[in-house]
Amino acid sequence: MKITSKHLSALYDLTSEQFNAVEMHSFLNLINVIQLQLDLLKMLTGYNDVFTEILSETSQFANNIRKSEKSCFSPDNLKKYQNKIIDLINYLEKETDDEQIKKEVIAGRDILLDVFVVMDIRADELKKQLSNPGQWLSYSVAEFKSDFDRFFHAVEKNSRGRYRIIQNIANQEPNDYLVHFEVDSELDGRIVMPLIFKDVIRDLIANARKYTEPGGRIQVGILQKKNLLRFIVEDTGMGIPKKEIDRIFEYGYRASNVRHLPTMGGGFGLTKALYITVQLNGDLWIESEEYAGTKIKIEIPVPEKFVTASATRRNISFKPN
Repeated sequence: MKITSKHLSALYDLTSEQFNAVEMHSFLNLINVIQLQLDLLKMLTGYNDVFTEILSETSQFANNIRKSEKSCFSPDNLKKYQNKIIDLINYLEKETDDEQIKKEVIAGRDILLDVFVVMDIRADELKKQLSNPGQWLSYSVAEFKSDFDRFFHAVEKNSRGRYRIIQNIANQEPNDYLVHFEVDSELDGRIVMPLIFKDVIRDLIANARKYTEPGGRIQVGILQKKNLLRFIVEDTGMGIPKKEIDRIFEYGYRASNVRHLPTMGGGFGLTKALYITVQLNGDLWIESEEYAGTKIKIEIPVPEKFVTASATRRNISFKPN
């Protein structure tokens, strides 16, 4: 089903805070991961009082992000926030005598350190987006795939051993996700896209994983043609009831067959995907069947200035019409 003008009403009624949350969706997801890890460590160790300040600061951090306060993304502020969390975890490790709990605390610290690396990268990307919302960037295919290898590693590690993300079907165990991630380009081995669209790709892959049971398959394909960028993600997950597909792009809407699942997201990944696609004069298609998976395809036109080989090797600012 191709998304048409009748589905755009999902974008018209966004409040300013919802609009900001859509734009900051990926960064907010990282804050949610941090909060979840802190809540787990609080429950695990029983040291409730020492978590009060950092949990309050985390909540305030999320509120500031929704308001697009640029100070959130300053390296100094991020480093202070991250150091407070690491200092707290180091304290817990020293104070805990139970060896099993100590192992869990150390595992939580390792996960958070990985999240902080991703957070620093996303913060840099967000600052670029805020300073130049229409900026398109050029990546080598190898660089682009390497970035998503790190993304998959972080997702896997955050599961605390509940599943693996593997690429070889011969290596797949019952609880592993089999992920195929392919990138091809007709632009001298390079991919060009706005930073915000890279966010959309990550968000939709994360959704595919979230709504697919371990043991399922996720296929991701990106094709860079001379005048078009095509992205497809397809999963074997829970799918969307047919009668609800028209509503799935509404802010905060979750299909009835997945509302029972715990989630760290805000329920607006698809709202963001549609919003960004429309901004970039692109098209979006969705095919889904309940308990039989979902396929999403997005195509966006590439500015003429990127077609030449020389243009693909430098950053170019582009503002959509």
